[in-house]
Amino acid sequence: MAVAPRAASKVTPGTFVWHDLVTDNPAAAKKFYSELFGWTFESGKGVEPDYTIIRHKGVPIGGIVAPKQPTSPQWLSYVVVANVDRAVDAIKQAGGEVNPGPLNVGNQLRVAAVADAQGAPLGLASRGPVDGLSDALPDLNRWLWMDYVARDDKPALDFYARLLDYQTETETRDTGTYYRLANGRPRAGLFKSPWPRATAIWLPYVRVADPDASARRAVELGGLVVQAPAPKVRNGSMAIVLAPDGAPIALQKYPFDAGVTR
Repeated sequence: MAVAPRAASKVTPGTFVWHDLVTDNPAAAKKFYSELFGWTFESGKGVEPDYTIIRHKGVPIGGIVAPKQPTSPQWLSYVVVANVDRAVDAIKQAGGEVNPGPLNVGNQLRVAAVADAQGAPLGLASRGPVDGLSDALPDLNRWLWMDYVARDDKPALDFYARLLDYQTETETRDTGTYYRLANGRPRAGLFKSPWPRATAIWLPYVRVADPDASARRAVELGGLVVQAPAPKVRNGSMAIVLAPDGAPIALQKYPFDAGVTR
């Protein structure tokens, strides 16, 4: 996470505020996401070497960074915590790993990159970005939502309720039990993976007008659809695709019909 700070932004802990794409092929990623979402890119060298800032309509929404060690391409999503160091200790005590951090970015931001006990990468941040963060419904082609896709849902639910002070609501769906995580307002969801996975994952969602059309466009750009829109999955309002480098991302129409909430 790298944003040139001007003033600290007060954000409720438990809020996801930033998304870094960790990939060894930044050039291909830029082509894919620029054509799929209209994102633009600029060098972040003034903040961190070899870092690219992602913008949408001029607003910084994320970054691209090459991995410091071999890893699968993935989105590393950052959530605000009340105290980064204490959150890191909680991750370690629960059987997770920390790499790198905690560390300071400038003089107003403290961050860490961790993996929880089920192997899901997560970024921890002491605050949110200065610009572009709001509880209002995001524009099309902006970040909308986060889901934790668990290997084992109950331990993950208990852990994140404690770590991020989430209250949970349970909903029974055709695809299984879905847990909504909230603190003042909904922040994320959690469900047990219906697909075989070696590790859990925090899956970021982008708001789109037509998930089927966006998924087909992703395929034209070299991506792969792993969950096509289907009537039993949020009434056909969602798709999950892999970018050409293999990083997963969800495409979500919102609002959607039939009284189903995200």
